[in-house]
Amino acid sequence: MTDLDQRIDQTLRERAEGSVDTDRLLAVAVSRGRARIRRRRTTAGTVLGVVAVFGAGVAIGPVQLSGSGPDVVIPGLGRPGGAVGAATPPRLDGVPGAAARPDLVGADPNVLHFGFAPDGPRYLSWSVQGGVEMARLDVGGRTVTVELAASADALPMRAQGLPALVPELIRDGVFDGSVSHAEGPYGVLAWLRHWQPAPGVYARASGSGPDERALFDVAAALRLDQAHRCGGPLRLTALPVGTQLIRCEMTVAPFPAAFGVVMTVSGSTPDAIQVQLQYAASIAGIRTEGNRTIGGRPAYFDRQSGALELLGFPKAHLTAGSAQPGRGHDEEDAATVLGGAQVAESLDQPATW
Repeated sequence: MTDLDQRIDQTLRERAEGSVDTDRLLAVAVSRGRARIRRRRTTAGTVLGVVAVFGAGVAIGPVQLSGSGPDVVIPGLGRPGGAVGAATPPRLDGVPGAAARPDLVGADPNVLHFGFAPDGPRYLSWSVQGGVEMARLDVGGRTVTVELAASADALPMRAQGLPALVPELIRDGVFDGSVSHAEGPYGVLAWLRHWQPAPGVYARASGSGPDERALFDVAAALRLDQAHRCGGPLRLTALPVGTQLIRCEMTVAPFPAAFGVVMTVSGSTPDAIQVQLQYAASIAGIRTEGNRTIGGRPAYFDRQSGALELLGFPKAHLTAGSAQPGRGHDEEDAATVLGGAQVAESLDQPATW
């Protein structure tokens, strides 16, 4: 756990009976360049990652979330319950899937070139970065992470779905569907499988549990004849000159209680612009008065953190800021990105994304 994570956790626990000053959490998160929603096996880590960047008071109430391990109670998001609606990346009609264009896998951070059968696993998060497309999934109560790339070399050495402290499981150059495993913390087994679901597509699935069955369930549900938009309810249509989108990640594990989108825009400087859309059904208040205007809409610039927020989204915050203030990107660049941002009108209804 990082120093920032510890401060977030401490604040949430101290304010468990009142409202969280998430404006302060937002300032800390952006100023530290911490626009990453943690990829942890436990649901608790995911929820804290979403809460970390909220920018208004949150009405606190306990929530019971079930993951691959014991149930965890986290203050602040309300109870999703058993009737949690599915949140999936929006379908992109007319865009080829990985089977038809394996060379496109991981090439565009806006696009996922795969999907799953309608009755398949539930999405917890998904991302595109570094030439790899990823989905973290709930498979009958077990968490499985699937990574796809256009080459074996594009996949990072360590699988994203392996728990920390587990010895690395590697089968260099072997994508024949075989499975390897190792004992992780508390004696729980970690599983890793490499295979090629289509020519030119390299896939890896990882997770923990008593057996490898969930990895094969995910492979059976995998569909490579479709494409989806990574950003969910958020689209970026304007970027500063000389920059491009290099990363997109969306976490929907606690949906409909909350979700978070993180996009990273980068250019020739060491700096990057972190763009975040954070939604929580339990947000009790929201800033309405700004000190800036972007495209005729009110915005608020926090001089201390360098975060710029475009106002007017019910129960949500759309922000942009430099990951390393003073090293390349400024308020004008953040305003350019937010000025071209398109946000779905109904954030709590994935069908409208």
